[in-house]
Amino acid sequence: MINLPKNLNKFDNFIEQPFCIFEKKNFLEDSLYNELRDNFPQEENFVSIHSNGKKMFLNNKQKEFYQFINKNIWSEFYSFFNRKEICKRFINLIRDHLNSIENRKNTKDYYFIKNFNNSFYQKVTNKFLKLLNHDSIRLGFEFSIIKKNCFIPPHCDTENKLLSLMIYFPPEQNEILSEKYENIGTNFYKLTNSKGKNLDIWESKYLDKDTSRVFYENYKLFYNSKFEKNKLTGFIKNEKSWHDVKQFEDDIIRKSLNINLYII
Repeated sequence: MINLPKNLNKFDNFIEQPFCIFEKKNFLEDSLYNELRDNFPQEENFVSIHSNGKKMFLNNKQKEFYQFINKNIWSEFYSFFNRKEICKRFINLIRDHLNSIENRKNTKDYYFIKNFNNSFYQKVTNKFLKLLNHDSIRLGFEFSIIKKNCFIPPHCDTENKLLSLMIYFPPEQNEILSEKYENIGTNFYKLTNSKGKNLDIWESKYLDKDTSRVFYENYKLFYNSKFEKNKLTGFIKNEKSWHDVKQFEDDIIRKSLNINLYII
C-alpha cells in the first residue's frame, strides 16, 4: 500500500539538521491516492476548530471521526496504519535520530498500543514500562482543513509527539490553481544566528501573536515542503523543530492528513 524506503538516505529529500525532515514522492499507488482524495471529509464533517489560526480538524480521538471513516476507503487506510508492524517500520527508520535527541536517547524500546484508552490498567502498564526505560506509543490520525485567512502559528510540537507525517491533498490542478497552491505547504525554520533571540523549547505550544512576531524576527525559513499531491513529508520532533503554515488570501482550501506517533 505504501512506498516506504528502508533508509532515510533513500528518500527524495532528506535533511538532518537542525532536525530530521524527509520526503517521499509517489508514496501511494495513484489509484489509492485518488480514491482517498475523492473521499476526503467535507467541511460539515469537521467538528473542531483551533482557536489560534482557525484550522479545522477531525481526528481519531473524536467519535465523529469513526462515523466518517466507516463509510468509505478511509477505514481500510486507517486500519493499515494503526498496526504494530507499520509503527515498527517507522520507528526503525528514525531510531538513530531519536537516539541523538536528549529527551529520547535513554528509551530502550517503544510499544505500540492499538486501542489507546485512559483505563487504570493502561496507566499502570505505562508506568511500569517507563521504569524499564520503555515507552508506549499510539497513533494520531487527523484530517486538516485550512481556509482563506487561516493559518497554523509557529510551534515545534508537544513533548509527547515522536514523529509527524503529512500527506497533502490538492485538487486536480489546472495551471491557475497550481500557482495558488504552490506556496501553502509546510514551512520549517531555524535560528538566524547565535546572537538572536533563542526560542527553542522542548515543551512547545502554538505561539501567540506577540511571540510569533519575535519569532519571525529571529528565525529564518530554511525549507518549504511544497503542497504537492501523493507525497509523504515527515519530521522528528525536537526542541528545534519549528514549523508553521502561513496565512493565505486566495479563496482556496488546504486539505491534508496528519499521521503522528505519540508517547502515551
